[in-house]
Order: sequence, then structure tokens, then C-alpha cells
Amino acid sequence: MPTPTAASRDLQREFSLLRQELQADLQRLTARLDKLENRFDGRLQLPTANLATAHSSDASPRSGDSPSENEMKIDVQNTDLSMVQLSMVVNNGFPPSQPEIEEPQDEQDGLVPFEESAWSFPLVVGLAPAGPCDVTFAIILLLLNLGMQVAFSVIILDENFIGSPFTDHIDNARRTRTSIAHDYTHMDLAKTSLVSRVCSEDGALILSTPQANLIQQINSFLSLGLDQFQPGFFQVGSLLSMLCILLWSLCVYKEYRSIWLTSEAVWRIPRSKCTLFRDNEFHTISTGRLKILLFTYVARAAIASLLLGAGIRWLAQTTSISELMLNAVSLNAILDVDEFLFAGFTPISIQLAVRTLEPLKMKYSRRRSQLETWSLFVLLVGTITLPYFVLLNPLGEQMVQVKHELCAGNQTFVVGRSTETQMTVGLVTRHPQEASELTVTELAVEEHKFNGPNEVPYLINFMETDVHFYEALGRDMAAEVKNWGLCIEKEVLMLGVFFYQDPLITPYSDLMLRQAATSLGTADVSRGCAGLKHLCNDPNARLLRMVCGHTCGCTDPLASAWHKVTAQGCIAACSQIAFDAAAATCQDNIDSENWEVFWNSYPDVMTAFWGNNVTESAVYPVMLSVADAMKSSGCSALMDPQWQAEPGVNHRWCEGYPPLWRPLAWQCPESCGCKDITPLPAYCPSRCAATSNETR
Repeated sequence: MPTPTAASRDLQREFSLLRQELQADLQRLTARLDKLENRFDGRLQLPTANLATAHSSDASPRSGDSPSENEMKIDVQNTDLSMVQLSMVVNNGFPPSQPEIEEPQDEQDGLVPFEESAWSFPLVVGLAPAGPCDVTFAIILLLLNLGMQVAFSVIILDENFIGSPFTDHIDNARRTRTSIAHDYTHMDLAKTSLVSRVCSEDGALILSTPQANLIQQINSFLSLGLDQFQPGFFQVGSLLSMLCILLWSLCVYKEYRSIWLTSEAVWRIPRSKCTLFRDNEFHTISTGRLKILLFTYVARAAIASLLLGAGIRWLAQTTSISELMLNAVSLNAILDVDEFLFAGFTPISIQLAVRTLEPLKMKYSRRRSQLETWSLFVLLVGTITLPYFVLLNPLGEQMVQVKHELCAGNQTFVVGRSTETQMTVGLVTRHPQEASELTVTELAVEEHKFNGPNEVPYLINFMETDVHFYEALGRDMAAEVKNWGLCIEKEVLMLGVFFYQDPLITPYSDLMLRQAATSLGTADVSRGCAGLKHLCNDPNARLLRMVCGHTCGCTDPLASAWHKVTAQGCIAACSQIAFDAAAATCQDNIDSENWEVFWNSYPDVMTAFWGNNVTESAVYPVMLSVADAMKSSGCSALMDPQWQAEPGVNHRWCEGYPPLWRPLAWQCPESCGCKDITPLPAYCPSRCAATSNETR
């Protein structure tokens, strides 16, 4: 019958293999014993003459010697002694004093265990005492493991997962800097530009947060300060990235080594038509099973190679220090999918079969070990140097370029474009380090942020509707002044006037006074307008001149004419008081002190008005000549044709210039020719009309 015949053939084959193994073991044991005896023989070859002389002298009869002592003559040449006896003779009858020293062996035995992994299923499927369901589910888990690792590899290699190259950030930084970073609409209440806030890692940003996060990552990665653009030798991010790349590479190299050792051990199993598996040990392996195992090992190696390259590339493009370690751990989890499936889903019968597999025996020579050591050393050095010079060093240079494009140079300015004039105008902003002091608007928010809805605001003028709100934002000073029909200081703030302590107007006037003082850098309004008089001639004191028109000279015809116009804050009602006082006479009448102040401040006023330093202009010498002539000659200089007009705006001094100064004809009506002009111009005092008629 065929079944007993097949069983008998298996038994014969098994006995033959056991006999061959026993013979091989005996041969190895005999060879080692022969080498051991030869080594002792070489150590015990002593000169025969010396031994004979020594033993003959010992063997000469002496008086008192017993016959047994004479029989102890030893002829080394004719006596066949065992190794131990001969050793005792050499040591005068004592055992050897030195321990046996074995020479290093050329080969070493090792054991290659099988991994508790889904990749080990092909070893035991069909051999383990498992049912069809267990075997089928194990095959499904093996395919699932293969599919998951291949899918992870494809995903990591995909460009959408890796992301765009870091070089794209260079162009993005350049466009951000030129398009929105200096836009005046993105300036905050502290008057700092958006680019300054981004580059200072401002945590209160709600715009350009990707750029701010990128700058923060670059500074952390390269260990740069806020104003540094050249990294030093020590770079935290580069070092951590190298460690993560090395960690990930070691994980893959561990996989490589496991694949190589296991495949080599399996390859050395004797092959036959049928796999002989007994007592949890492979004695022979079939060609079909061997091919399946080799396919799985090749698949493992291919997946590990893909993951190695993709993982190194991914880690080298990770600029966030906090994400580097997480990415490295995530990559390692992909390699452990096979172990997770084995530990969590593998049927018990398959698990036990894999765990109880006997390790395969392997022999390793010293030459192979040395060669492997050198190979591993070269691999370790390459793993450290290649990613650094190929990936990390260029990444660091690209990071420096990104920061240079976004943060280098001047950050403290914003620009805007006027659609009416078609001009691009700029404004110098504050550096974030200078923004420790609150601006007027920030101070207004700080003062009112915890107030209730019914509390009186300290610096904020609240509007009832959004229409009034946006209208107030769009008004200039001339339009704001036109809303007032009375001179605030003389008719509201002074003691005893009609609107003094008016419940509606007075709180609003006090609010404007506080706003005016705060905008000029002081918060002390305890003395009212008198305590702020020294600030009246400041070009930015428009609101102060509006509230304190009398103190600031809007009602005085002899005061310095600079800024005494509605565009600079003087209310028309205050200016009318000054005009009426000037109309009382038609004679030149100047206050020498105010006249000197007017012409001494001439260059500074024009510089503030134009927004450019006029001292660098070709017109500056002409300005100095005009000022010198006016200070030396007084009103009479206005009669000279070369001094009659301001050279910058080409407007006559006598007529005034509504954006900047009121007519000097109020102080110098005679020199301005008001007596000789008919009909009388509006800038001339009304008294001159009567004088002109009397003269006629």
C-alpha cells in the first residue's frame, strides 16, 4: 500500500540524516582532540640528553635507597606516557601549575531565532497543528500586513504627504514681504508693522500666523536670535534631526539584519521534495516553501528600503522640533505592524507554533565577522554624513534665505497708495522693542476695557450709531473744526462763561482735552489749558489748539501765525476774535517775541508740513534768507518783491495759506498794502477799508 511505503521512506531518510549528523559531530570531535594532543606534544619536547642525565643521576644507588626507588628510572624515549603523566614528569611529579590556554577558534556557532511576527507565518502554515480557519485567517493577516506596509510606503513617498519643497518658502517669503507685510492696513494699534510683529514672534498675531510660525521654527531649528541671520556651529534642530534620522535608520538596519540572518539560516536548511518538521525543528525544507519564504524576505527588504528613503526625506524636511520625535516614532510604528498583528490578532495555534520554533544553527568565521564590522562602520558613517550634507545642510541654507527675505533690512515702515493722488506714501513705524509704551489708542483701550457700559470713558469718544462712527473716522481736522460754532476754551472751559459746567458739552470738552494731552505724550491735565501751553506750537497739537484756542493763540492776532488756521485746529469762532482785534487798526503792529518765534520755527514747520527734511533741499538757503530779512526788517520786508511769497508753496505771506498759516496782513496791514487795495481783500482787516476811504 502507498501509505506505509511513504512512511518507511520518511523514516529511512530521517535515520540517514541522523547518521550523517552523528558522523559529522564525531569527525569534529576527533579533529579537536587531535589538535589538542598536538599542542601538548609541541610544548613537552625536551632535550633527550638532559632528561637522561637528570634521571640517571637520580637513579644512581645510594646507601639507604630502597629497591622501589631504583625502579623509578624513566626513559622518555622508550616510554609511551599519557599527556597527564608526561606533564607530571616534567613538573617533577606535580600537576601542571598553569591552566590550559585555548587558542581562538576560527569559527563560532550561533543560533538564529525566528521572530514573533506575521512574516513568520509561511514557516508554520501547513505544519502546525492548526485548523483550516486558523490557517486561513493567518494567511489573511499576512496579506493585510503586506498591504498595510506597502500602503504606508506609497503614502509617505507621495508628494502631497511630503509637502512642497522648502525652497517654495523662499518665494513665498519674498511675496509676503512685498505685498502685505508693509501694508498700512495691517499696522496694529501700537503703530508696528506686520513684518515687525512676524519677525519678533508676536504671540498676539491674527494675520500671517503661518509666516510667524515658520520664523519661529527657523529660529528654533538653527538656534538663531530674533535679529540673527547666520547660524552658529551648534544648531538644536539640525542635531535633533540627525539623531532622529539615525534612530530611524537604526530601526530599518535592524530589520535588514533580521531579514538577512533569517534568510541565510533558512537557505542552509537541507532541501527535499517535502518539508521535514519534527520537534519544532526544520530538518529539511521543500523548494516551494523556500521560495515563499524568500519572497516574503525580499518583500520585507523592499518595503524597508522604501520606508528608509522616504522616512529620511520626511524627517529632513520637518522643520518643527516638536514634530521630529513624533515623526520618528510614527515611522517606527510602521515597521512594527507585523508584530502588532502577531500579538493582537494571530490565532493561538499559529502563535504557539511560531514561538516554539527551535532556532537555526549557524557558523560564523572570524574573517566574516571582521568584514561585517567594517561594513557596518562604513554604513554608520554614511548614515551620519550623507543625510547631513545632502539634506540638512541645504535645508539650513534655505532657512537662512527664507528669514533673510522675510525679516532682513528695514522692518519699521508701512506704505499705502492714495487713489486720488495716485501716490504711494509711507509711514515710519515703531520697532516691537520700542512698543513697550502704549500708544494713545492702546491706552484708551487699556483705560476702558474693564469699565461698564454706563461709566464715563477717559479717552474714547463713543458714537451712537455706526454711521456717525465711520463718519468721525473719515473726517479731517478742518471738517471737525467746522462742527463747532463756539470757541471752546473761552465759551466752555473758562469760569463763569455761559456753557461752563454744561452737562452735555463740558464732559465732551474735558474728554477732548485729555485726548489732546495724551496724544502729545502727557497725561497731566490738572492745570487745564494753561498747563499745556508749551505744547501749542507742536505741529501735531491740532486737537490741543482746537480745545485751547485762547491759550494757543488762535484768538490773538499778534501770536505766531503758524497753525492758526482751521486745518490746524483753530476754530473759526476763535479766529474771528483775533480778526476782530486786528480790524481795530490798519497799522503795522507786531509782537517782537512772537515775530521771532515765527521766523525761527520756519524750517521746522515746513519740514513737518512736507514730511521731508527741507534742510537738504535747494530751497533751504532761500528760506534762511527770507527769515533773516523778516527778522531784521520786520513788516517792511513784506514790501520787497523777492520776499513777498513763501518759496515752497508760492503763496504770499500777507494772504496766508489755509493749510498752514493765517494772513500776516493781520499784523502788517500797511506793509501788505491793505490801505491801497480796492475792493478790500478778505485777508485785510476791515478797518483798512475805512482808512482807504478817508485817504481818498
